[in-house]
Amino acid sequence: MKPNNHHKLFIIMLFLFGTAVSKINAQDSTASTTVLSVRYFLPENKIPYVDVSTKKKVGRKFEPVKGIPVNVYFSEAAEKNLLGKIITGIDGEGRVALPASFKATWDSLNEFKFVAVSDSSAGVESLSGDVTIKKAILVIDTTSTEGIRTVTAQLKEKNGNEWVAVKEIEMKLGIKRRLGNLTVGDAETYTSDSTGMASAEFKRDSMPGDEKGNLILVARVEDNDNYGNLVVEKSVPWGKSVQAETHFWHRTLWSTGNRAPLWLLFIAYSIVIGVWGTIIFLVLQIVKIKKLGATG
Repeated sequence: MKPNNHHKLFIIMLFLFGTAVSKINAQDSTASTTVLSVRYFLPENKIPYVDVSTKKKVGRKFEPVKGIPVNVYFSEAAEKNLLGKIITGIDGEGRVALPASFKATWDSLNEFKFVAVSDSSAGVESLSGDVTIKKAILVIDTTSTEGIRTVTAQLKEKNGNEWVAVKEIEMKLGIKRRLGNLTVGDAETYTSDSTGMASAEFKRDSMPGDEKGNLILVARVEDNDNYGNLVVEKSVPWGKSVQAETHFWHRTLWSTGNRAPLWLLFIAYSIVIGVWGTIIFLVLQIVKIKKLGATG
């Protein structure tokens, strides 16, 4: 190969290398941009709230960005529509509940929009995000037929003055536990049928409940594009009654007063009696010595 060809090949390789490096830098620059996201929650069909999160992609994962001031608005970013102001915490999140002053407007709408806006601060560019939600409620119920217990849930969308069941909605039906919810059946999620009803057979017999045997059933719709996040609970006596075991009245080393072990009480009282007995004996001896000295 001629020297000129070597030079051309070197130049081409250098050009390709430079292009690859510039693409990587561009991707890193894009990945380092802080993102603001808005999520809607409706717990127990009561007071809705908006969760705002700020995060930045570092490497292959997202990390929260704290200390970002965010204004949350109803419908559009106008002062009259301000729901609240937050500063994202250590987890990069903040929460704003719908104030009572917006209840009338809320009740009149079938669909609504939340807007979150952050001005540039602390080296972070101006951010914005929004979410549009259709008003809906989640209903949970139970049935028992021939010994078969069934948990049902239904999502209802507001349409004018009526609530209409929504079909093909994926939801979770579970039992509330300390470390998370346990599904009531075999599947992780359940989809509502043509009548808008999602159902699952209860297969968690002998599940420990409270002192009366009550369990808390939970129905959830999570991160739905149209309805957001909804959760509703219901208490049912389907669990096993569990009495908290206590050793309060037992004699143990860590007990106090008369509930201490007998041998420990014996030692303690023996020491007290021995000490006071010695003191009294010494006092009596001193008195005798003084009397002897006085008579002598």
